[in-house]
Amino acid sequence: MLILGAGLLWLVWIALTRSLAPSYLLAGGICACLAVEFWRVAMPASSTSFLPLARHPLRFLLFALTLAWRFLRSTLSTSRMILRSGGRGQLMALPLRLEDPTGRFILLNSITLTPSTISLLVEEDLLYIHWLQDETGKSDWREIKESLEARLQRLFEEDAHGDH
Repeated sequence: MLILGAGLLWLVWIALTRSLAPSYLLAGGICACLAVEFWRVAMPASSTSFLPLARHPLRFLLFALTLAWRFLRSTLSTSRMILRSGGRGQLMALPLRLEDPTGRFILLNSITLTPSTISLLVEEDLLYIHWLQDETGKSDWREIKESLEARLQRLFEEDAHGDH
């Protein structure tokens, strides 16, 4: 699996550099191997994986569409907020219902991808987030987090309970 991952990263490197020069090929191979090794060390093996994404493609598609919708709405809202008032940041600790480590990883990164948000840390059952909100204190953080978490819960936790 590690060789496959390194090979795929190396092919992406070649596609991005658009060069077959020996120095580029060597640098790409080294970077791909280092990235795969870093991933192996940084992400310890868990009992779960990304398998539910392949097992339930419709549920994954619904999650991806929810994320795209949240991204679009947040982009428009953040742009409007910055043009009007500038907004202000706030740190928040939000309770997590999602138990699957892979699902939490995807939620953390999905929230970070959404404009005006940065996921900082997951500690036990709390997710720490920095959120940009307008001067009235109004923001859609709860709606974003809840909608993404609900889709991921349906995708990962039903699979963990034997729903194949």
